[in-house]
Amino acid sequence: MHKYGDCSFCGGEVKSSRVELDYRYKGKLYIFKDVPAGICQQCGEKYLTAKVVKEIEYRIRKKEKWDKTIPVPVDVFSKKVVV
Repeated sequence: MHKYGDCSFCGGEVKSSRVELDYRYKGKLYIFKDVPAGICQQCGEKYLTAKVVKEIEYRIRKKEKWDKTIPVPVDVFSKKVVV
């Protein structure tokens, strides 16, 4: 189990957990389930160790057949939208 320390955003306690992770790599979106991560108990920020990130990127580069693929809806905001 990894010690993550306190959250760098809000100072909350970060605990080890397993999460679903949306990961963007070279312009593509990948979803990983059951990823070991630290989760801030106060704001929900996710923390990954370097080892986990390297494994994710290795799987993206080397995996030939994925367990599942899903369509993802995409919408582009109109320039007429005022913020």
